[in-house]
Amino acid sequence: MKAPVIELEHVTYTYEMETRPALNDLSLLVEPGEWVAITGRSGSGKSALCQLLNGYLPRIGGGEREGVVRVGGVDPLEAQIAEIAGRIGIVFQDPDAQLVQGRVEDEVSFGPENLRVPALEIAGRVNEALAAVRLTEQRTSSVHALSGGQRQRTGIAAVLSMQTPIIVFDDAASSLDRASREQLLALLQQLHAEGRTLLTVSSRVDDIAAAAGRLVVLEGGTVALDGPAEELVRTRRDRLVQLGVLPQGAQPSAAAGAPQGKAQPGPAGHGTAAQPSASASAPRAKAQGPAGPAVSPLLELRNLAFRYPGSAATVLRGISMSLRPGEWALICGENGSGKTTLSQLLMNLLPMPKGVLFWEGREASRMKTYELAEQIGYLFQEPEHQFVTSNVLDEMLYGPRLDMSLEPGAPVPEEVMQRAESLLEVAGLGGRHDASPYLLSGGEKRLLGAAAQFMSRKKLYVLDEPTAGTDYAGAKVLTNLCRTASEEGAALLIITHEPEHFEDEADTIFTLDQGELRRSPLR
Repeated sequence: MKAPVIELEHVTYTYEMETRPALNDLSLLVEPGEWVAITGRSGSGKSALCQLLNGYLPRIGGGEREGVVRVGGVDPLEAQIAEIAGRIGIVFQDPDAQLVQGRVEDEVSFGPENLRVPALEIAGRVNEALAAVRLTEQRTSSVHALSGGQRQRTGIAAVLSMQTPIIVFDDAASSLDRASREQLLALLQQLHAEGRTLLTVSSRVDDIAAAAGRLVVLEGGTVALDGPAEELVRTRRDRLVQLGVLPQGAQPSAAAGAPQGKAQPGPAGHGTAAQPSASASAPRAKAQGPAGPAVSPLLELRNLAFRYPGSAATVLRGISMSLRPGEWALICGENGSGKTTLSQLLMNLLPMPKGVLFWEGREASRMKTYELAEQIGYLFQEPEHQFVTSNVLDEMLYGPRLDMSLEPGAPVPEEVMQRAESLLEVAGLGGRHDASPYLLSGGEKRLLGAAAQFMSRKKLYVLDEPTAGTDYAGAKVLTNLCRTASEEGAALLIITHEPEHFEDEADTIFTLDQGELRRSPLR
C-alpha cells in the first residue's frame, strides 16, 4: 500500500474571532493518484480544509490548528513556502484572492518564475496552461478586464503552470459557464490519467464531483460520508439530500450530472416576514405580459453600444431592453459575453454613453450613482467586494442606517432590527451576528450579500451570479428572497449561469452572445 500524500489526523481548526471550529476532529487520508471530490453545504469547512493543506491557514490567515496535517510527508505550517509550492497547488474559490499580476501571461508565469524554473521551460508551461483553459487569445489582456469566469480560468492556468503532483480545486467551477465546466471536467480527467492527485471541492454533488472516484461529504467540519462517488449517489441519496448536496426529488441517475431541469432543492422557508411560507412552497403566479403594456418601464436601454476606454473592441452592441415593476428577467451567456459589464453600466459604475439608459423616463447618465443606488439594489459577483463592516449584523444594518442618516453603530428602529434578524435566520446566519463577513464560506458570503441588499426595499434588484458556489438549500433561499421582493412590486434582473434555479419564476430570459442581446424562449 502506498503512503498517503495527504494526511489529516484529528484536525480541529478555529478561525480568529470565532468560537465555533470550522473543522472539528477531522481525519482524512488521500493516496497518490486519487481523485477525491469533497462536498458539503456552505459553512461545512471545505475552504478551511483547502487552506490548511497549503499552509495559508494558520500561517497567514491566523486562527488555531490542532492535530496532524502532512502534505507529501511535510507539515505545511512548518515547511518552507517554496517546498509546499512544489508539492501542492490550490485554485482558490475567489480567483481575485490569488491573482497578483497585471496581464494574463504574467500571472501564469509568476509561480514558475519564483521557483526559478528556466525561462524557456516557463514559456512552454505558459503556452500549455493557457491552451488548456482556452485563454491563449487573452494572454496579453489585463486580468482585471476579464469576466469572472475568465479570471477563474486564469487562476487555474496559474496553478497548472506550477506542475505540482497535487492540485486542489476549491469550487473552481462556480463562476464558469456550461461549456467551460465541460472543458474543466475534461481537463481534470486528463490530469487524473497523468497520475496527478486531485481534490475537487464544491457545495453540490455535480457532474465534476460524480466523476471523481471517491466522494467525501463534510458536515459541521467533520466527515459525514466517505466512499465511491457512484455508489454513494446510488445508495445514500436520501442522506445526500439531507446533507444539502443533492436537490430534493433528484433521481440517482440524474443527480450525478449537471443540475437537471427544475428539480427543487430542500426546504429553506421559515415562514418569516422576510420570506412568507406561501411563497416558499410554490412558484409565484406570473402576470400576463408581466406588467401590462400601459405600465411605463422602470428601466429602459435604447441601442446601447460600449467599449472600455482605451480598447478598440466593442463589448456590447445594439442592446435594447426594458424592465417594468414586478418583472423578473434573467440574463444568461458565456463567460466574457458582457453580462457583468452590462450590469455595472446599469449602476453607473462604468461610464454610460449618453442617450441610451433611462430610469423611470429620466436619462440615467444625468443621474449620480448614489441616486440610482437609492432605488436599485446591486449584488456584486464577488459579494465580499462590497462588504464594509466588521460583523454580519452591522453589514445588514449598514444600508438602513444610511437611508435614515444614522451614524455607524447607532441603534436602529425595532422593526428594522427584526427584519435584519429575520433575513439572517432565512439565510442560515441567525447565530452569526458577530462573525466577520470575510471569514464566511463562499456560499454564506453570497447569502449575506443578497440579504443585505434586500434589507432596504428598492424598485429594482440586480444580482450578479447570486447562486454561484451555494448549496441547493442556499439557492432555494435566494429564490425565495427574490420571489418575496417581486411580490412586493420590485423588478429583478438576475445574471446567471444557472437559470434552472429561476425558470419557474422568471418572466423573461435574455441571452448575451458576443455582445449582442436576444430574448430567449422560456423552457
